[in-house]
Amino acid sequence: MFDNNRAFDEGWGIFECHGSQNGPWQLQKLDESPRLRNDLEAWRLVVDYANAGSDYHVKALQFLAEHNPLEHNCIMDTIMRRAVA
Repeated sequence: MFDNNRAFDEGWGIFECHGSQNGPWQLQKLDESPRLRNDLEAWRLVVDYANAGSDYHVKALQFLAEHNPLEHNCIMDTIMRRAVA
């Protein structure tokens, strides 16, 4: 299982979401995080750090790719679309 300790310090986490139509594991902003306004900002933070070479953030994305490809693909498609716009 992915270790959320560092993620929580950054204001996000990967959470098990039983029964969700968006898949069993999701990368989300912590509700109490003052640093991030929404899940999209959490997604962008993780992708940006992964692209900058952070092994921790790469592992977060790999965990999603393995355990919830729907969520992983949605994150990558959304961030890439916004990067082009």
